[in-house]
Amino acid sequence: MAKIGFHIVKLWVAFLSIHPYWLLYLKSDCYYFLVYHLLRYRRKVVRQNLLNSFPDKSEKEIKHIERRFYQNLCDLFVEAPKMLRMKKNGYRNRIHYTNPELVKQLYEQGKNVFYAIPHSGNWEWFGKMIPELTQHKGLAVYKRVENPVFERLMLYIRTCHSTLEMVESNSVLRRLAQLRDSQTAVLMMADQTSHGLAQDYWTEFLHQDTCWFTGIERIAQKLDYAIVFVDMRRQGRGRYEVSFELLTDRPKETKPGEIMERYVHSVERFIEANPDNWLWSHRRWKHQRPQMKEA
Repeated sequence: MAKIGFHIVKLWVAFLSIHPYWLLYLKSDCYYFLVYHLLRYRRKVVRQNLLNSFPDKSEKEIKHIERRFYQNLCDLFVEAPKMLRMKKNGYRNRIHYTNPELVKQLYEQGKNVFYAIPHSGNWEWFGKMIPELTQHKGLAVYKRVENPVFERLMLYIRTCHSTLEMVESNSVLRRLAQLRDSQTAVLMMADQTSHGLAQDYWTEFLHQDTCWFTGIERIAQKLDYAIVFVDMRRQGRGRYEVSFELLTDRPKETKPGEIMERYVHSVERFIEANPDNWLWSHRRWKHQRPQMKEA
């Protein structure tokens, strides 16, 4: 049944992929009205996240960010099918890189690279272009989902017309160890909600005590990967601008937590400058820092 379901959904997505952009964005406007006004999808979660993150903003400003976020979210939804048909030139025409020389220099220096990107801009489109930025072997880390149809569909969309290799998060260290003799560039979504354990990295983020996965720091230090923060912001419908920021090219020389703190600060600066470009609908602050037991 899962195989049949995959092919049915695949045909539907392929049909959507041939739609012109103007029609997709017309559909996005309809989805926005449905999701925001009628279904009120996670409205309470989004509103509370915004209120806690921007205590100095007025109610009018919060509502404006909230509406813009839902509009962007619906645009992301209709842009995804285009990945089935878009080739290199399609992405090049829609993504502008302000400083691509940074990652090219890292390749020339023989460095492996982690692209640390938050849930901002269109991270799926950026992933498809990783093999085109340099001659690094391109990989992207993903977390397995329970629905087998959706799992297979997303892997198919993410790898079509691309040499990008998808690596499940639980096996990323093993896979990168196998590629020690290759120069690799790895995309990792490093702002996902961790388990809220004491061993997670805890720090203040957007005025709230926040926990973070530390995998990107631990793996970078172990395998000596440079870490580049990806600032991807929406410039218009289907138009994005990407800027790269080098967090470190000498991870082995950093102290525990230093890389994580640099990354958190970069994400925070991005969100403060582009508040509607981040994914506010996930329950980012559902954990509280565990209390340390007294000796």
